[in-house]
Amino acid sequence: MVRAKYIGLFVALVACLTVTDAFAGGFFLPGHGVKPNARAGAYVASGGQDLNSIWFNPANLAGIQETKLLVDLSMITLSFDFQRAPRTLENGDVINYNAVSNEAPPKPDPQIMVGGRFFSDDLSWGFGIYAPYLSGHTFPENGPQRYVLVDNDGSLQLFTHFAVGWKISDSFRLGAGVQWVPTNFKIVNVVSGYTGLFGDAEDPELDILSEITLTSFTAFGGNIGAWWKAAPFLEAAVSVQSPIKFSDDAAKLRTRLPSSPVFNNAQIEGDTIAGSLSYPAVFRFGLRLVQEKFDIEAAVVYELWSVVDAIEASPNDIAVTGVPGLGSIPVGPLNVPLNWQNTLSLRLGSDIQLSEMFTLRGGYGFETATVPDDYYSVFLADGTKHHLALGAGLNFGSVTLDATVSYYLIGTRTITNSQVNQINPTDEENKITLAVGNGVYDQAYIIGGLAFNYQF
Repeated sequence: MVRAKYIGLFVALVACLTVTDAFAGGFFLPGHGVKPNARAGAYVASGGQDLNSIWFNPANLAGIQETKLLVDLSMITLSFDFQRAPRTLENGDVINYNAVSNEAPPKPDPQIMVGGRFFSDDLSWGFGIYAPYLSGHTFPENGPQRYVLVDNDGSLQLFTHFAVGWKISDSFRLGAGVQWVPTNFKIVNVVSGYTGLFGDAEDPELDILSEITLTSFTAFGGNIGAWWKAAPFLEAAVSVQSPIKFSDDAAKLRTRLPSSPVFNNAQIEGDTIAGSLSYPAVFRFGLRLVQEKFDIEAAVVYELWSVVDAIEASPNDIAVTGVPGLGSIPVGPLNVPLNWQNTLSLRLGSDIQLSEMFTLRGGYGFETATVPDDYYSVFLADGTKHHLALGAGLNFGSVTLDATVSYYLIGTRTITNSQVNQINPTDEENKITLAVGNGVYDQAYIIGGLAFNYQF
């Protein structure tokens, strides 16, 4: 009877894919590229004839006359500490948990872009390979956060992006781009094997370590943009990024079964899961004040993360075997709510030309949170963000060097109403499943970067 009840545990393995989906759709930091990041991502109306415009607004590629090359590298460091709230047992005893911290090393994020004149003086092209800004998350395998996340640092995503800008007149530009986004998401976490018959809900002998790898080579997207010179000193711009859907009909599942003797004869047949995930549409608007020696841009960015309201995963003929008297038990599909929110960010950035050779940059940004309190966890360092950025550029004629450092303060977030529970489908009425998201979170990102620009 005890072993029969454990059959349901294997349904929980499917739930691990939902955490992978959360990482994919979860969020990328404001700003991308060394030069735009120095302006806190205020780069929608700015960036004329700069290759970073591929991402922010392809209309600003228009006007490039010579072939340009951009190579930059940013290092992303995430400070993430979690102190889980104490747990009170039925007998009144209190379990206090050790604090855990992100152990992932700083993540390098390179990009390379090239572009130039496209058959005429009014058309320009750009091509780039880059990844969104986000750090890896790695926590102890035996830590109190393990039922949400152990590691996602093995994930990889590349935007391969071609765009064209058209200079219709000196005061109006249009642009469009297409994107291919090959992706490999990898996530490790723990599933609870507790049934309520013996032991404890967090007994490490009942832990199932699981790894899901989702690979997609068929994700495509695009962006469009426009720029308008409203007055000699005022520019306005808008751009739209399309949604992007990632799917894998055979995501790989690997497990390490618990050390408890109950699992001695249990086995899983099948090792793939079908799942999908999405990035949302993004709308950007910028208004730029231009003077002889400086400019200031105010930008608004709206990201439709509410499309990630739930995750569905379907196992491909996965079944549990080795349970006496019950034969082969198929594992069914799973639906888990996430209830993410749309985000709004306000960004202010400026360039100040101190000489023909030296430019100083700075910016500030504010962004609302994607993940609501009741669904917050260690899986994603998200929350209301304050983005402070500084940078500089050195112009040597055909060569320009840029540098930036920025700080994303997310600060302290205290969760008391968590709906993030252990993954344990044997507990259909949530009588023994524990909430594992309550506690105090402290998070901050630091990004430093260098860029090399060459005009042929």
